[in-house]
Amino acid sequence: MPRKLTALLHEPVLDETPAELQYDDMLEDLSVEALQRRPLYDYRGKTARQVRARVQEVRRLVRRCLHLPARSVPGKPLRVAERKPVQFEGFSIRPVLIERSRGWYVTAHLYVPDSLQRPAPAVMHLHGHAYDGKFNQNYMRLCRGLARRGFVVLFVDFPEAGERKGTGHALWYPNMADLPLQRIMVEDNSAALTYLASLPFVDEKRIGARGTSGGGNQTAFFAAADDRVAAAAPSNAPTIIAEHAASGSGAYCHCEAVPGLVGAGVEYHDLLAAMAPKPVRVFAGIRDPLFPIIGARRAVAEAAIAYRALGAGAGCSLEEHYCVHACPAAMREGTYRFFEGALKKPGDIRGIAGEGDDIDTSDPRLQAMPRCPARFLTIPDLYRAELRGRPRKRPSAASLNRLLGRRSSHSKPRELVAAPGQHYLRVLLEMGDGGLVPLVAKAARPGRLTLAVADGGKHEALKRLASRRGRVAAFDWRGQGETAPPTHEWQQRAAHYLSYAGQTLAGGRVTDLIGAFRWLTRKGFEVDKVLAFGGEASLIALLAASVEPDFPSVELHGLPRSLKDAPGLVGQVRYTAWVPGLALVTDIPQLLRGLGKRALVRKWLKPGPEKPREGYT
Repeated sequence: MPRKLTALLHEPVLDETPAELQYDDMLEDLSVEALQRRPLYDYRGKTARQVRARVQEVRRLVRRCLHLPARSVPGKPLRVAERKPVQFEGFSIRPVLIERSRGWYVTAHLYVPDSLQRPAPAVMHLHGHAYDGKFNQNYMRLCRGLARRGFVVLFVDFPEAGERKGTGHALWYPNMADLPLQRIMVEDNSAALTYLASLPFVDEKRIGARGTSGGGNQTAFFAAADDRVAAAAPSNAPTIIAEHAASGSGAYCHCEAVPGLVGAGVEYHDLLAAMAPKPVRVFAGIRDPLFPIIGARRAVAEAAIAYRALGAGAGCSLEEHYCVHACPAAMREGTYRFFEGALKKPGDIRGIAGEGDDIDTSDPRLQAMPRCPARFLTIPDLYRAELRGRPRKRPSAASLNRLLGRRSSHSKPRELVAAPGQHYLRVLLEMGDGGLVPLVAKAARPGRLTLAVADGGKHEALKRLASRRGRVAAFDWRGQGETAPPTHEWQQRAAHYLSYAGQTLAGGRVTDLIGAFRWLTRKGFEVDKVLAFGGEASLIALLAASVEPDFPSVELHGLPRSLKDAPGLVGQVRYTAWVPGLALVTDIPQLLRGLGKRALVRKWLKPGPEKPREGYT
């Protein structure tokens, strides 16, 4: 018998806390299995015609998974305001304010080399998770190096960074409106590229893109979605997503997870191949703990096959450096060499060597937005705008299961271990999708029973029911209690990886709740009601009752009044409860009406102050 199951064989004395199962890597196992279930597309042996068709299909799938409207790429800014340039050695910096749409602002720095004689090549710099954005000295160093070598550079702040503070960034709930953060950044970057291409001293056919870490992922999605990117250098980010789950040591930011991407058949080698035949060079640190070098090597090797089939001379290549998750001087020099070879032509200025001195970022002349406009939209505003005017109804169980990424058969439980005792019945169940559910029933024999679920797990649920007479039962859903990871990071990672694979962590927890109910029923227990304590537990119970016709009545202690309230519920409802696409088809009132008297709300959640960030970045 597996060592991890033996804890269930020990019968505790009355009121003693049961021994823990301690399966703390279950979320990791389920995530890796979900990602590996879809095999990589193999470019080997494909003709040029087949590869071109695949590349076009990948671009279409990327846009679909990002939910990019047809007219949003290439983007067109509504208005651009430029401030007076500030001169430095070999280049100037011009602060730029781009209004992409009414009230949605993008701030940027435009680096312009001195002595331009004709339209020059340009590079868009897309940054990672340094929330000082374009004022980050490490990023500015690379931009200075490019500018001093004759490239026009546009350094764009992502949402919540630099002068865009307050917009929000690492937020998961926008996915309920099919508004992934990566989509917002692609649209921002596309509008910024349109501005850059319109400048008389920029050659619009020679604009590249590069970024490090989160900026590297931005670069890959942006270059795959916007055909105008002429060359790309994503750094410290490209790696096979399944490899990131299996051996990477850090979580993606919410902005980097695109729901449904791997489920649609697109892995990271496809993102790189989607840029073909334009030159791409991936930069990676051999010792990078976040984005494993083995996954980077595989992604580039697989994409390079597609490039060779197309006869693309520059191809897709990998440049490795002996470093961790960083962009040292040698990597920056490699970036300069790549863009000089990919974008420069005879007659372009050579510029001056070196990267110059660090710049005083406190200089008020470098502000692109000295005053915040009266109408300054945030991500919560964009989220509500996506929901405005959308008709909502009670979805069918089948359509709701599709959103949850689950099958009804997943909730057919299998009893792995049972430990009946004098006071407790302790059971370990396995669901049809591999999830393990430890369940405890305070009941010596079958009969009428109340099943409880809580945000804090079965111990919290049983504590809530301590004063209740009669039989009670509670369980830990996946990633909770006995199957909780050692740190909260793996909650976020599982939410991301499962959503990549076309599943949801919330859907798995709905499966666990229905499976626990089915097992109790099969054993002769009559579950009279399900009690849910907490924001996530209440939503999971509501969804379970909506997809399972035989589910008992639910009593909810902590339910949102509406999914529109999600921006004000950060901290009250865990992001793991939010289901991509859910708010576009239904809402809490519709789900409750569909259940009628089977649902009773004991406590409503009241929205509080909206928080610009949640989770890890």
